[in-house]
Amino acid sequence: MNEKVLRADAWVSEKKQRKCGSTGTVIAVSCLKDGRIRNNGGGRTAPGAPMRQFTKYYVQFTDGNILGYESHHLDLVK
Repeated sequence: MNEKVLRADAWVSEKKQRKCGSTGTVIAVSCLKDGRIRNNGGGRTAPGAPMRQFTKYYVQFTDGNILGYESHHLDLVK
């Protein structure tokens, strides 16, 4: 799956920020211990609230770098 980096907020590393507008291939996705990328609730803030708001995707770029981006920073390349 190919993804395009839409944005990298000021709080992320400069290395990630420089990849804005670049396209790479997703090679891994963070997940919970049981393999799900989302949970059914029971978070710290409210009963039933998800513990994970975003999923982290690890994207490999043509220069060989692999960087992790949260899902709201990526867009699917069609």
